Amino acid sequence: MLKLKKNGQISLEFSLLFLGVLLAIVIAVGYPGMFGFKKTVSISSMSLAHAAVSKMKQNIELVAAADEGTTKIVYIKCPPGYWGANKNIVYFYRDGDIKFNITANCNININLNGNKTVSTAKIIIANITKINESYVNVTIWS
Repeated sequence: MLKLKKNGQISLEFSLLFLGVLLAIVIAVGYPGMFGFKKTVSISSMSLAHAAVSKMKQNIELVAAADEGTTKIVYIKCPPGYWGANKNIVYFYRDGDIKFNITANCNININLNGNKTVSTAKIIIANITKINESYVNVTIWS
């Protein structure tokens, strides 16, 4: 004889799933409230900038390992800020309401050209070309 559930009963799996989703919603809504929305935005912006510098460095070193004349076009999601390069150091910084400076050391000297200022969060295009054994040319289009 089959036992059927009475009306109104739910399974243990469903109740655990429901409680897990409810907990995730409380954490997602509570984090900006506890730490402030500005803090949340600044952490997100710094995280995105770190990822942008990391991707730029990774692709510069990839082109540096290739033959002279090698070109690679890279799309990088980037927050507002300024790109710069000093010898073998590539950096991204931002002044104003949210301040940060993120740097990365590369194994080749970098010649940075193009639009180094990113006014809004967007995807920029970086054209990376190996000039010779000691220089890589990076042109930023935004």
